[in-house]
Amino acid sequence: MSFISWWYGKGWVLKAEKTLDGIERSIDTFSLGLLLRTWFAPFRQIDAGGLVNASLEMRMRKFLDRLVSRFIGALLRTIVMLIGIFYIAGKTIYGLFILLLWPLLPILPITFFVMFIIGWTPQILPKIKDNMEKMKQEKTIKVEQVQTKKKGWLFR
Repeated sequence: MSFISWWYGKGWVLKAEKTLDGIERSIDTFSLGLLLRTWFAPFRQIDAGGLVNASLEMRMRKFLDRLVSRFIGALLRTIVMLIGIFYIAGKTIYGLFILLLWPLLPILPITFFVMFIIGWTPQILPKIKDNMEKMKQEKTIKVEQVQTKKKGWLFR
């Protein structure tokens, strides 16, 4: 009785806390807030110092360097943000699935054992068998057509 009370009480709460903790760690790992704030910040500029009394050519070169650096930074940050969003969304969906499945887990072995004893199979199995037979028939028809067209040269 203590197992059942733990499973549907503290165990479920602990699983929810672990799921939320994992999602928070993922959010912290990808640091989406920081990436958003620095989205168009320059990326690893070699010479980031400003030019006070430089020629127009040097100023234009610095401007283009910063522009390219910002473009590369935005591109890399966008890729990391997209990967992070998909990873966090997947982890959230998986966590919700586990939390919804949690109450059913103790009765699943009994349910599967009863299904095994009575010989129940899903309705999809006969459909798969029919589809396999149809595919075999189509393959034999195609093979016959190839053999008649090529006069015995099946493998070329």
